[in-house]
Amino acid sequence: MKVAVVGAGITGLAAGYEAAQAGAEVVVYEATKRAGGRLLTTELAGQPVDEGADSFLARVPWATKLCQDLGLEAEIVTPAQQTAFVYSRGALRALPQPNVLGVPLDFDALAVSGIISSDGVHRACQEPDLAGSPLIGDESIGKLIRKRLGDELADQLVDPLIGGINASSIDHLSIWAAAPQLAEAASRGHSLVRELRRLAASSTTNPAQPVFFSLRNGLGRLTDELANRLGDRLHLLSPVIKLNDLDADRVILALPSDTTSTLVTPVSTTAADLLRRIDYASVALVSLAFDASKVNHPMAGSGYLVPATEGLTITACSWASSKWSHIGSANTVVMRVSTGRYTDDRAMLMDDDDLLAAIQADLATTMGLDVKPHTMRFSRWKRSLPQYRPGHLELIADIEQTLARDVPWLQVTGGWARGLGVATCIHQGQQAARASMSQNKLAR
Repeated sequence: MKVAVVGAGITGLAAGYEAAQAGAEVVVYEATKRAGGRLLTTELAGQPVDEGADSFLARVPWATKLCQDLGLEAEIVTPAQQTAFVYSRGALRALPQPNVLGVPLDFDALAVSGIISSDGVHRACQEPDLAGSPLIGDESIGKLIRKRLGDELADQLVDPLIGGINASSIDHLSIWAAAPQLAEAASRGHSLVRELRRLAASSTTNPAQPVFFSLRNGLGRLTDELANRLGDRLHLLSPVIKLNDLDADRVILALPSDTTSTLVTPVSTTAADLLRRIDYASVALVSLAFDASKVNHPMAGSGYLVPATEGLTITACSWASSKWSHIGSANTVVMRVSTGRYTDDRAMLMDDDDLLAAIQADLATTMGLDVKPHTMRFSRWKRSLPQYRPGHLELIADIEQTLARDVPWLQVTGGWARGLGVATCIHQGQQAARASMSQNKLAR
């Protein structure tokens, strides 16, 4: 069977590798000069620092298993620091533990954290006894959290975490697409906190297990190895203009939804119209290296989140050289600063000098850092984070059902579909390859 994969980000690479391992004759087409998409590791002040995602979830198997299959198991590393903070009410405050995606399971810990006011804590404490009914259907994360735990906790704790991951607002994000753990709990009982506590108590997961993994030389190591394994089956600088140009029995599109829509239009205008409904946020990630002797902040943690209500340019700051033991040195401190949210394109519109000045002002405000970096790197990711609106999974099901009817030899997938994390993208690519390979009797 001939399988063509279009797009060599992590999803497309995983799809191509999966199909090749299953015995297909595979070609992976990539329009740019490199594979890996937004997984990219480059040197900053002599350190391997990721320009995009720097970790993958440990609690799901897909990325870990792929690393093992590729012989990278010995290179898997865990964060050296687990504590994370939120900049709230004029100070960096540790996230209360335990929590699930920012929803606190211990209200005493919430009160001690100081992230929200005493009135906000009092409102949150009412949640287990509030009247209500289980979640039915889909709605925004913000609607559920505000209804159950109050506006202050939603704005200062849940939104910086989930909204920050998605470069969005929880008031616009589908709970089933962006926070299925919360959706499942909310659909089982009227109290979100009680159900999350029950699930935590019944979990067989070791609480000491790390939440995230990475690779010693950055996640670019994973995409580089996949590209190496594909060898001459990977065609760089090879844009695909028309699906009919491909010499293949099956085609997998692992591209952004708007690019996918353009290619799909000649074969299914209905699916193309549905794909165009998915919007994106643009973000910039600025990596900074400082002289360690000039940084007076302890950075005893992995970094911190910044609520949108604070009005700052930065959305998060990762203390990379504290978070990962393979980054930084006795002489160098490395940070990765995130900027940009959906509808907030200030960072994307600034030039490098203005963006650096805004970031330095925010670092001075949030952590008292008034030192200039000696090395910096600007990674601008335009339209990079898909926005999962309420009803998103129903939209994806409509796209898939329409294509199954109109173009059964075609699979479409990517971070815009069912999850944008590294592990989830790997899984989606593998599933697309398996679906293609399972249609043995289907003629294109």
